[in-house]
Amino acid sequence: MEGGAVVSIRIELIGDSIQLTAPPYRKEMVKQIPGARHNSKLQCWTLPLSWAVCVIARGVFGAELEVGPELVAWATKESERIQTVLAAREEALRV
Repeated sequence: MEGGAVVSIRIELIGDSIQLTAPPYRKEMVKQIPGARHNSKLQCWTLPLSWAVCVIARGVFGAELEVGPELVAWATKESERIQTVLAAREEALRV
């Protein structure tokens, strides 16, 4: 927090990528996320849309990370897809 103001770190699904907004002093933390690219025109970071990027972003920022509704919806579907694939893999390995 700077000057008592709450500073948020937010990610949201925009088109076919993830947009991350964070204060400039968090730059080195953002760079820990693979594929992070700064967009100086929009003053935000662009991240590849993937489950791994979401997991890494949560690992880097923890509870400080706010996830927007569009990305929550995408992640919910992606989680269900991953669980289905893992269940099928588990079943195949039992045979």
